[in-house]
Amino acid sequence: MAVEARPLGLLAFEGLRDAARRRVVPAVVGLCLLTLAMVNSCSQCSSVIETNGGQLETLAVFGWAGVVTLGMLALWCVILAGLVAADHLSSTLEDGSALLVLSRPVSRRTFALARLLGSLAISFAAAILVLGGAGLLLAVRGDLPLFPAFMAIGATMVNCIVVAALAMVSSLFLPRLATFLWIMGGVSVVALANLMSASGATLGSVLGLLDEMGPPFLSAIVLALSGWSGQPVDGDLLMGVLARLLIWSVGSVLTLLFLFDQRELSHYEPR
Repeated sequence: MAVEARPLGLLAFEGLRDAARRRVVPAVVGLCLLTLAMVNSCSQCSSVIETNGGQLETLAVFGWAGVVTLGMLALWCVILAGLVAADHLSSTLEDGSALLVLSRPVSRRTFALARLLGSLAISFAAAILVLGGAGLLLAVRGDLPLFPAFMAIGATMVNCIVVAALAMVSSLFLPRLATFLWIMGGVSVVALANLMSASGATLGSVLGLLDEMGPPFLSAIVLALSGWSGQPVDGDLLMGVLARLLIWSVGSVLTLLFLFDQRELSHYEPR
């Protein structure tokens, strides 16, 4: 069945309310504010640094510091997206609310997509608040262009879609704890491969495959912030990262919709 627009909107809003009631949300808000306070404190320095030989312009320093800071915050938002989504769909199967909704003229795909959108609203808001606030502070204090920060936010949101959708897929077949561990471990390993590749380190066969074929968790952020680091952008590399962002985001959502549509929900056993 196709996705129905009106039920999708209503169920997505209900999914957002459910996600907002999660105990992790106050912790997310607190961490967002703490992160912005830390970035604000660390970025309060002069636009020049006094050295023995005179003054050293710190534009490059702020640029690389911004790449590192926004890269770490982007990874945190991606992991957050997976953690929020990990049981956002499976919990409705456990308490029976999914079966109640699906007894109405609502398709499974509509329900799964609505739960995904509801959970993503939390991670999107965190990405805009944390990355946007940190990017604005670094841009103002370091006299950096603001556009790369917007590009980094967009790349982070796409990566959030990938991890959230795959986390929901995992929650249909794996216990909750296994899904949580898979999210944190998987994102960390792929990000490590991206980081090693960006630094010019030699990658093994497994890490090399993850860097070239996996979701570009850090690669996309580094490319988006190339205007801060001053690094030249390779056209082929850029097209490859954009293609992977598109393939992984669309593929992960379609995989979720297909597998949930095929899942035998009447025999679902609470975990």
